Amino acid sequence: MNSAIHIRRLISQGEHQQLDFKYELNDSRKIARSLVAFANTDGGRLLVGVKDNGKITGIDSEEEMYVVEAAAQVFS
Repeated sequence: MNSAIHIRRLISQGEHQQLDFKYELNDSRKIARSLVAFANTDGGRLLVGVKDNGKITGIDSEEEMYVVEAAAQVFS
């Protein structure tokens, strides 16, 4: 299955216990909390660049790298 189709199918499910949408990556602690919640349950997926209503907005690659690294430091 094509990645774009797979992502659109996930988005069509809406947010639930194993799927969270983040419109932007402006707070590494929020990202870390989502990841910890997934780790403490049955796992999950975090889709970044997706609004709560399912609209795909995307994010800047520099923003992505900064927040992913900052979230990883929360776990260190």
